[in-house]
Amino acid sequence: MRKLAFISAVLILSNLCFAWDVKFIKKISVEDGVLFNSVGFVVLEDGNFLFTDFKDKENQIKIFNEDGKLIRAWGNMGPGPDEFGGLGFLDYQKPYLAVADAGRHRICVFEKLKNYEFKKIGDILAWEQEGTIKIYQKNILMHGYIVSREGKKYKLFMRDWTGRKTEYILPIEHDYGAKSMSEYQKIKEELDFSLPVPFMDIYEDTLFYVRDVRLRVVKIDLKSKKIGVIGKESKNFRVQPIDKKTKKIVMDRQNPKGKELLEDIVTKRSFVSGIFAGKDFVAVIYVNREKKIDGNLYWIPYIQIYDHSGQVLHEQSLAPFFSEDRLIPLYYLKDKGLLYLCSISSSEAAYQYKIYRYSVEQ
Repeated sequence: MRKLAFISAVLILSNLCFAWDVKFIKKISVEDGVLFNSVGFVVLEDGNFLFTDFKDKENQIKIFNEDGKLIRAWGNMGPGPDEFGGLGFLDYQKPYLAVADAGRHRICVFEKLKNYEFKKIGDILAWEQEGTIKIYQKNILMHGYIVSREGKKYKLFMRDWTGRKTEYILPIEHDYGAKSMSEYQKIKEELDFSLPVPFMDIYEDTLFYVRDVRLRVVKIDLKSKKIGVIGKESKNFRVQPIDKKTKKIVMDRQNPKGKELLEDIVTKRSFVSGIFAGKDFVAVIYVNREKKIDGNLYWIPYIQIYDHSGQVLHEQSLAPFFSEDRLIPLYYLKDKGLLYLCSISSSEAAYQYKIYRYSVEQ
């Protein structure tokens, strides 16, 4: 009995010694009237921010300093080889920047040089890409519906920088963290009612992937292609299945009840809004629409941290952050343990962007 008591005490002390905490450090306001509409950003080595802006008349890439002031912008709208048609999702892994150009169905790859100069080194055709992208070695991992030559359907695939080689990563039946086609179809029918919103991150050779409607993380070994599922529903994560009749009303844009019903469903549900991974952990960000300001409801993020085997290590709110949009752009600096979240709010004039910086500590 004494031995068991001693072991229990050691385990308790160990957990206390290795407690996790995500601490808010600073809020940075992006310069007003400069960033029009963006779906993502990355953080460069010096702490400056790089955004894509698809509503800018020239469809530009923009760099802001640590105080949120614009210091450089480049890009032109057009069909030419060095022009863009609709910049969206992006990723940066020093010294490479990958940017999805949805308007031209391509992914552009740049190498960062001195003085914020970027040299284009790749231009990949990607008709199937419809979601987030990640750099892995000299490949681009992307989300989208694709069918292999053998006729098998996938939701994640990888294309090298020449655009000549495609590898198929996640069979469609494992989307949503499902383990069979029947489970996949059931989840899709009950929980998903909008455009697909996937999130992913990579640590070394392990890919972590999650969808917005479910706290189930697909874990993929990119060398062996072995697939596993981790994740646990949180008491703060609200799941509300939707029946066929309700879904039909929501999806019918001609039905006046659809918008009101959609707002009610969205307010009552939680949504995954991002994922990032480090050496010993993977963290999922999810949001609840629960902060009321001047009669308007805003999204509040929560973080859930697991070890790579799927054991829950920590969970907390990420106050004081709040956003008008449930899709919260984020970037994690793995070497510094710094997490950046971007808040979006709107006014009559334009969107306003604020970056919140946190330290992820163990």
